Amino acid sequence: MGRSAIVVLGMHRSGTSSVTGALAMLGAAPPRTLMAPAEDNPRGFWESIVLADFNDRLLAAGGSRWDDPWPFDLAAVPAREDLAQEAGHLLKAEFGDQSPIVMKDPRICRLFPFWAEVLGATGHDVVVVSPLRDPVEVAASLSSRNGFSQREGLRLWLRHVLDAEAASRGRPRIFLPWSDFLADWRTTTGALGARLALPLDVPGKDQPHPVDDFLSRDLRHQAASAPSDDPLAVRVWQALTHLARHGEEPAIHAELDAVRADFDRKIAAGV
Repeated sequence: MGRSAIVVLGMHRSGTSSVTGALAMLGAAPPRTLMAPAEDNPRGFWESIVLADFNDRLLAAGGSRWDDPWPFDLAAVPAREDLAQEAGHLLKAEFGDQSPIVMKDPRICRLFPFWAEVLGATGHDVVVVSPLRDPVEVAASLSSRNGFSQREGLRLWLRHVLDAEAASRGRPRIFLPWSDFLADWRTTTGALGARLALPLDVPGKDQPHPVDDFLSRDLRHQAASAPSDDPLAVRVWQALTHLARHGEEPAIHAELDAVRADFDRKIAAGV
């Protein structure tokens, strides 16, 4: 069996930093070159600035960027073999031979096929953890940080979560409602470790742990007061929540495929 790579696959502002940070505190190896904390994320992003810069270059090579709601065509990226070789070298520099590693960058939602291939080629067994946060809250957080409209925020959320779900389907994965994680991180990470066969050092209920202070209540600055009025966002949120509660179901996969096709048509039509 190879080394394990936990890919935290989630949209910007969806709790990916808090989940990744907690996993690192429970025994997973974070990257060596961590992105510095910022005003909008004072506890840190828990992602590699080197890999984030690489992902920006990869998106740009395909004519895209982090806030682009259009589908990303990996086949259109020139010199993919050279980029894959570079990515493998960066993984080695950031993680060495540690296992399990935890890798996070919201851009990977749209680049997962590339990174899954690179991780496999470098001897990693990939498992996926997908934090889920209400899209209304995500859109509100993006509005606060980036000045995006709710429509723009929901479109970005749809692009990231739909692409991530489709690309990771068939792999060992778990969908993790962020509200559940904040409410009881011991139970959720314990279940996560058991389902994905990860050697996480989760403490007992009465044992204090640094994660307790790390996941303080002020992490959640936006709370949804009403459901989204975007019908596609509602369908996707309901489908992903169902997968989180009940596991993989072909009917839910088919629903997500249908929504993804509808969303791609709307984007192409400029709707």
